[in-house]
Amino acid sequence: MVKELGRSDSIFIEYKTVAKPDYGLDDHLTEGIVQSEISNGRYDFVIVQQGPSALPESQAILMSAVNKYKALCDQAKTKLALYMVWPSKSRIFDLDNVIYSYSNAGKKHNVIICAAGLAWKKTWAANTGISLYYGADGFHPELAGSLLAAMVIYGTITGNKQFNEQVLKNAFWSRKLSISTFNSLRQAAIAAIETKL
Repeated sequence: MVKELGRSDSIFIEYKTVAKPDYGLDDHLTEGIVQSEISNGRYDFVIVQQGPSALPESQAILMSAVNKYKALCDQAKTKLALYMVWPSKSRIFDLDNVIYSYSNAGKKHNVIICAAGLAWKKTWAANTGISLYYGADGFHPELAGSLLAAMVIYGTITGNKQFNEQVLKNAFWSRKLSISTFNSLRQAAIAAIETKL
């Protein structure tokens, strides 16, 4: 979806995903694949996330891992960005702790924060009727949640945050979201991008 947003701005985005189920950032480091990928020096950005990381012990793990990834990115002359996520639906009370955890780790290590979790909070504050969770598991995002996160990531790393309705008309998700929902997501994404964390 980030690549699709780039296409609407005539920006070609090439990416590679390194992700495994139930892996934390340190698990990837233990495996050694990410070090090799980052050290190739071909990336403008390395975007990482580690689940909600809301509890104090997981906040400490995230903080430590971000320090390690920042060192790898600095050596490769690439920028590190944190993809702030959200808690499961059953633990929505933890949303502020998730926002704090990612914001704190980002500020401490001077890395970019893609505040998708904050955008989810702003969406619900403005429009409680928008469904962001995929209903089957109450954790992963459905289309609206995915698009919201993609807009935050894209807008944060490129500085392009117009997301006009032309984006919706030309995208593969055009028939699945109403213009009013898209505009609500757009407003929340821009507000999250512009928030000083």
